[in-house]
Amino acid sequence: MKYGRAIFLMLLSAVIIVCLVVGHNLLIPVEPVQLKIFCAGSLAIPLERVAESFELENPGVDVIIEPSGSVLAIRKIIELDREADILAVADYRLIPKLMMPGHADFYVSFASNKMVLAYTDKSKYSDEINQDNWFQILMRADVKYGFSNPNDDPCGYRSLMVFALAEKYYQEGGLFKKLIADKSNLFFNQSDGEFFIYVPADFAPKSGSNLVIRSKSVDLIALLETGALDYAFEYKSVAIQHGLKYVELPAEVDLSDLRLDELYQKIHVYLFYKTEKQREIVGQSIVYGLTIPRCCQNKELAIRFVNFLLSDAGREIFDESGQPFLEKIEVSGEVPNGIELG
Repeated sequence: MKYGRAIFLMLLSAVIIVCLVVGHNLLIPVEPVQLKIFCAGSLAIPLERVAESFELENPGVDVIIEPSGSVLAIRKIIELDREADILAVADYRLIPKLMMPGHADFYVSFASNKMVLAYTDKSKYSDEINQDNWFQILMRADVKYGFSNPNDDPCGYRSLMVFALAEKYYQEGGLFKKLIADKSNLFFNQSDGEFFIYVPADFAPKSGSNLVIRSKSVDLIALLETGALDYAFEYKSVAIQHGLKYVELPAEVDLSDLRLDELYQKIHVYLFYKTEKQREIVGQSIVYGLTIPRCCQNKELAIRFVNFLLSDAGREIFDESGQPFLEKIEVSGEVPNGIELG
């Protein structure tokens, strides 16, 4: 009996210790698994909505979204050695051009957009502007207008393409020179119907100019809302998401129509001109793309997120955000096992 009682007390003590240890561990908060996404600024709002739904279906996952200009997002990976689980950009062509083969193995092109000229009720001549006279309004000396830096953000180099295409469409000789070249330090030339635009690494408006440049297109929204800026070139989705008014541009100008790529391709933009980073961007219709970079730390989770994004639930969110999915989602490269195309 004496030894039995001792053994019982020892076992009881062991059980109590185990319970205390387990209970203590249960009180320690479990760190969520982070999924890091670098994305274009114009993708931030729909991706945040997708992330909210994804987190509800995947408890313990914390989706971290870091928006910037698409080119800058890529540079974070290939130049600054930062890690991201997913990269989503406003121009899918940047992925094979800058990320592959060293930093990514595949890409998915999945959504479209179009360029518009955004404004508010505070904008000068907002009661006059329309699809036919917008460039004439911008030529007025008291009007401030802007777009994002082409070296950082596809919306920026697409804005330059809009001006060049507008000169052709409206048959308004000197439009690009008056609204861009005379007001900044870039230069351009034309030859045989082709338009060549050269953007220096230190691209900026000239002092005293009414042209305004910011790193990414969404940075211009606060300026519009406060009245510090009258007009800004944005994606239609951004204008819709932020409740801005906007001028719809002709398809021949707004880079929205896949069937007009032959026309768009007559515009050539050279970023970081005369530096080791120089690269040519040829005009094409707006198509968003994504990839899972090689530096991904949570590949299985990244695949699950991509599948959720490309599902009917993701499609609905993007449609509501003004960024409709392509009729057919395209994929290229060595696609990881498990990727589903909606």
